[in-house]
Amino acid sequence: MHTDIDTAKLIQSLATANVTPIVTPIVAGSSTHLLVPQGYDLKNIDSAIQQAQPGPARKTGTLSLLDLASFLTYTAEQQCQATGYILADPDRATIVAVFNDHRSTTPGWRDHKASYTAEKTPEFLRWMAMNGKPFAQAEFAEFIEDNMADIPGDEGPALLKMATTIAATTSINFSSAKRLQDGQTQLTYSETIDANAGAGGELKIPQTFNIGVRIFKNGDGYAIKARLKYRLAGGAVKFWYELDRPERALENAFNGYVEKLREQSTYTVLLGKSS
Repeated sequence: MHTDIDTAKLIQSLATANVTPIVTPIVAGSSTHLLVPQGYDLKNIDSAIQQAQPGPARKTGTLSLLDLASFLTYTAEQQCQATGYILADPDRATIVAVFNDHRSTTPGWRDHKASYTAEKTPEFLRWMAMNGKPFAQAEFAEFIEDNMADIPGDEGPALLKMATTIAATTSINFSSAKRLQDGQTQLTYSETIDANAGAGGELKIPQTFNIGVRIFKNGDGYAIKARLKYRLAGGAVKFWYELDRPERALENAFNGYVEKLREQSTYTVLLGKSS
C-alpha cells in the first residue's frame, strides 16, 4: 500500500490506531518509511534505498581544487549557473562555488560545493618572515645569496657585493659649548656615519631594491619594492629591509583571480564568505 501524506499526520495516526505491522514502504511526501513489528516503530529507510541505487538522488559534498584552472573546469561541468554562486573571500584568500544556493525565490540546500584556497608561495613567505628584522652583516649577505633568484636584473649581484664589502665608521663633530649655572659645560654635537662598499668605496649603497615573486602558488609574479636600512651597532653593521605595502600586493594578486573568474566563468561572482 502506497500513499502520499504529511509525515506528522502519518505518525499521529499510527500512534492512535491499531495498525497491523507491514513491510511495504510508506511514502510520506518526499520521505520513505517502513513500519516494523516490536513496538511499531516508524523507520526512515531513505539512506538504505539511496545506497541501493546506481547513484544518489542529488549531488552533495565539497571538492577541493588545487588551482584556479581546475576550479573553472569543474564549475563549468556542473552546469549550475541558474542555482549557484561563486563566493570570493579576500581575507582568507578562498573561493567557493555553491551550486545549490538560494537563487531568486528558489531555496537550495547549500551542500554541493567546490573550493579553491590560494596558498602563498614559499619564496613570498620567506621575504615576509624576515621583513623588518635586523641581520648581522654575514647573515644578510647569506640571505641575499640564497634568495638571489627573487631579485631582478643586476640588483641582486650588486646588493650581494655591497653586503659583503660594506665598511662603516662613525665620527662625532662638536659644534658648540656653553657653561651652565652649576658650573658644568654642555657640549652640542652631531654623529656622522660614513659608509662605503667595494674596493675603494666605488659601490653605491642603494636606498631601495625590488623583488619579483609569485605571491600565490600557480599564480603570476608581482614586483614589490623594498627599502634597505642599515645601522652601526656595537662596532658592526646591522641590515634590514622593509617591504613596501606587501598587503597591497596580496590584495592585487587575489583580485586578479576574481577578475579571471568574472571573465571566464559563467557564474555570478560575489565577494563574500561561505558558511
